[in-house]
Amino acid sequence: MGGHRRLDHAQVLAEAQALVREDGFQALSFQHLAKRLGIRSQSLYNYYDNVEAVIEDLGTTFMADLYTQLLEAATGLSGRAALAAYTATAHQFFDQNGALVQLFYYVHRYPQDSPFVAATAKVLDLLRRLITHTKLRHMSPQAFEQALIASVLGFSVLEIMGFMPHGQNGNYAQLVSLYLNEVIA
Repeated sequence: MGGHRRLDHAQVLAEAQALVREDGFQALSFQHLAKRLGIRSQSLYNYYDNVEAVIEDLGTTFMADLYTQLLEAATGLSGRAALAAYTATAHQFFDQNGALVQLFYYVHRYPQDSPFVAATAKVLDLLRRLITHTKLRHMSPQAFEQALIASVLGFSVLEIMGFMPHGQNGNYAQLVSLYLNEVIA
């Protein structure tokens, strides 16, 4: 340890992301994070009040990055194509971020004015806007939205956690296809 290592907020957050990706959320503590950064755990209080603040920042960054990728993927598309881009991009993003996808389990801990909650709401609102501009065969827009969110998130989380075969036989694509067939072209 020792010395006066120069860190900034972004470096601390990046190391927290790496720690979670490698060892999961159960390993996220000031003691483990400080060890990885080569500083004393008390020094982390210069950046965050507690681990919950780290998780909130991780979640805010995660959701903001997801939103940016979803928006880029869906720009210029509409209807089924926009929804296909949204679901494919979300799944790929979750797959690339591994254990960080578990941030969804933490968002409910934060108040409505939390940046993490606001960033999550933006991701969901984008999906709502895409659905609003589509015609559906049988489902109401609200039911379709909820089912699609549950399927995309649920499948991705379970897949990343090892409860579903990863990438086997295009199961995710088949699941999404069921929903996209609800959209009238």
